[in-house]
Amino acid sequence: MPNCCECKNETKTESSELIFKPITLDVKPLIDSYAKPWNLECSDLSFTNLFIWGFDNKMQYAEKDNVLYIKLHFSSVPMYLWAPIPKYGVEVDYKKAIYDGIEYMKAAGVEPTYRSVWTPFRDRIMETCPELFSMPTDIAWDYVYSRESLATLKGKKLHGKRNHINKFLSKYPDYEYRKLTPDIVEDCIALYDQWIADKDEETAKSLQTEKKSVIRALNNIEDLGLTGGTIYIDGKLCAFTLGERLHPHMQLIHIEKGDTNYDGIFPMINQQYVLHECQDVELINREEDMGVEGMRKAKRSYNPLKMIEKYLISTRDLTNAKGIWSHDDE
Repeated sequence: MPNCCECKNETKTESSELIFKPITLDVKPLIDSYAKPWNLECSDLSFTNLFIWGFDNKMQYAEKDNVLYIKLHFSSVPMYLWAPIPKYGVEVDYKKAIYDGIEYMKAAGVEPTYRSVWTPFRDRIMETCPELFSMPTDIAWDYVYSRESLATLKGKKLHGKRNHINKFLSKYPDYEYRKLTPDIVEDCIALYDQWIADKDEETAKSLQTEKKSVIRALNNIEDLGLTGGTIYIDGKLCAFTLGERLHPHMQLIHIEKGDTNYDGIFPMINQQYVLHECQDVELINREEDMGVEGMRKAKRSYNPLKMIEKYLISTRDLTNAKGIWSHDDE
């Protein structure tokens, strides 16, 4: 199987004729023209996510017959596609689109799977191709909260969060919230480097890929349409976060980093960003937990209003299959 870097040399297969290309800033209007009209609550097809995580051809796009395809090829997981996205309001042969993707994956020598398939597209795929198999993949489900709950932290379930913020305010009453602007990007990168330096060697090494994505986001705030917030204490940057308007009623949070030497820094930056940058939305999407127990516990502790469910679609039942989630379990 080719590695990520070899994806750039792929052009097409005879069966599917899908031609995948790198995701660069100049294709944002094209990808947005497919994704945004669907008012997606699912975080995956935010162009920012594709751009900041898809470097080195880990993610690529193809367009054919008014359908958009996204291919993902990370070193640890066999190559797969996200659900084909038809041009909104245009009649397409969706069954053919689904099988074009399946044939592409077969020709590439991998188990054909569509992953992170948002419920409306899962339903359309299963209606169009009832012979396929669907299974929920909760490690990819997005956590969605009401803007009001994150801003006010009212209620018994969020009592602990209020305590953290009250402790923060008692220790750092002169903190300052600042909008994240390009002139403080270097401060944010320095804070991220400090955050990595506090990790053990193995963890720090594994975070180098994430660091590239964070820097990509910070260096392209305006082109990506992002808004950011920061917390300063005694003139020192202690936390930053970045997000964007996913659709008119939902804000999507991409990145949140803080110096854990300041007790309560994460609840504080979370609340302050929502208060200052999300005044006119109803919902906040804080993305998935990727099956990481600590992240899952933290996101559940904020009492999500709902989950954005996602599914894996395959040509056979993969419930007990090996090698689907990682090359290591083959």
